Amino acid sequence: MHLKTKLTALAAAISLAFMASSNAFADATITSTGVGNNANIEQDASTAANAAIVQNGTGNTAGIPGATPSDPAATIGILQKNSSAVSALVNQSGVNNASSVIQDSASNSKASVSQSGTGNQASANQTGDKQTASVNQSGNGNAADVNQSGANQNATVNTVDSNGAKAKIAQTDGTAAGNTAIIVQENVINQLATISQSGNAEAATITQKNGAREGSATVVQAGNANAAAVTQTNTWFSNASVNQVGGANQANVVQGDLADYSTAIVNQSGNGYTATVNQNGGTVFPGGGAVQGLYSATVNQSGGNDSTVSITQTNGYKDVAIVNQFGTHHETATVWQTGSENEAKVTQTAGAKEGSANVAQSGNGNHANVLQQDTWFSNASVKQGGSQNTANVTQGGLADYSTASVEQNGNNQVATINQSGGTVTPGGGVVQGLYNATVNQTGDSNTVTVNQLNGYKDAASVVQNGSFQTASVYQASGNTDLATVAQEGTLNAANIVQTKSANSVASISQGGANNDGSVNQGGVALNAKIAQTGDWNYANIVQAGSGSVASIAQSGDGNSFATRNTAAILQSGNGFAASITQAGNSNHASIWQH
Repeated sequence: MHLKTKLTALAAAISLAFMASSNAFADATITSTGVGNNANIEQDASTAANAAIVQNGTGNTAGIPGATPSDPAATIGILQKNSSAVSALVNQSGVNNASSVIQDSASNSKASVSQSGTGNQASANQTGDKQTASVNQSGNGNAADVNQSGANQNATVNTVDSNGAKAKIAQTDGTAAGNTAIIVQENVINQLATISQSGNAEAATITQKNGAREGSATVVQAGNANAAAVTQTNTWFSNASVNQVGGANQANVVQGDLADYSTAIVNQSGNGYTATVNQNGGTVFPGGGAVQGLYSATVNQSGGNDSTVSITQTNGYKDVAIVNQFGTHHETATVWQTGSENEAKVTQTAGAKEGSANVAQSGNGNHANVLQQDTWFSNASVKQGGSQNTANVTQGGLADYSTASVEQNGNNQVATINQSGGTVTPGGGVVQGLYNATVNQTGDSNTVTVNQLNGYKDAASVVQNGSFQTASVYQASGNTDLATVAQEGTLNAANIVQTKSANSVASISQGGANNDGSVNQGGVALNAKIAQTGDWNYANIVQAGSGSVASIAQSGDGNSFATRNTAAILQSGNGFAASITQAGNSNHASIWQH
């Protein structure tokens, strides 16, 4: 009789024996060596039973992966049903082997599959509570699939030294809680890892490490208080994705070292969620050449309250960080980047009130963009160190009580802040506004533009310390607004415009030479001040309306008629006052009141 026939008969005998009676402390073991062997064990209504299949060879089968008890045509390697505290073990070595383990309506049970070789497939299916499944594989082209239904389940898949390995864990427990899924892939190339969980207080962990490049890791969770962690180290060209629906969920993605060209995406919807992405360790070429980097991180959060995002990208080049928070309250977004030519974008829209957006960049040629739409009581902050940086902050559409600040240290920087759309109370009453914008720049050739529209008690402050700097502040349809510009250095230019305004103040202070300051106001009870120290300065104030006050103070010398300090005030309306004070020689002053 052939070995295959003997094993089939043995499996049938074991199956009939266990179907005929309910056994406790049963043990079943099948061991085979060779090619194309089949082995099956079935245990029914058992307690503390053990089943083991050991195969060494090629093309051996311990059941068909993915087989279910409801499919009569499918062969199951080890089937244990209506049991408790049972154990199933499959150990295979060789090529193109397959195994399946099913523990149906079983509790406190364990399933373990070990495969070494190439092209092996393993599946484990468990229904019940407090079950454990583990799959260990080594070799190329292996696949592992674990499915668990119930509460307090644990599943682990370990893959080592492989190319093209696939690992999948799926857990469902309804409204129950406490499942854990872990996938570890080490020294693997082109690997795929997927975990899906449905329930509460679930934990999913995927680790791809030690040269596990060109990999993909995906976690999908539905429920509350779930946690997902993805770690990819030495994983060039890898992708990590986390998708969560529910409340109080947490997602943590780490890519690095040497995470060049890697991508991380986190999608969350619900209340009280947290997302953290860390990418680091760009490649340095031999001889200390360019750092690669080119990481990409995107976090999308929608609905709910108290959401938090943190993205950190270090030692990179042309990295991209994107945060989108839609329809959330009390949200916080933080982006920190070091390196060159990086891009950071934070968007908080659609009622995302009381939000906070913070971007910090260190390096050259960085860009930052923050958009907060319909974001009452929100704040945005951008800090940049280096040269050729650009920061753009927009707060608009009911951005009442919002604050925006930009701090730049370096050369050739551009900062733009736009705030607009104060709330109109029922009956067309008071416009709220109360925006606050601050820009601080240190360096050369900087440019600042601040626009505040349709507000009340808005404040704009610009401080520049350097050369070739330009500052422009525009406030429209406001009341009791304040705009101040302070510049130190040479060839500075400052311009403040306040239109359709009342009880507002504009102030320019310039120190150095060749300064140009101008204020243009229209409205009621306005106040404009320009103070300049240095030579060859120009100051101009234009006011239209009533009850306005203007003053210019200049200290310095004009060495000739062509290079003199000049001050001019033009007022039209009634009830205004103007004064010009100059200290020095060859200065020119003019006041026109109509």
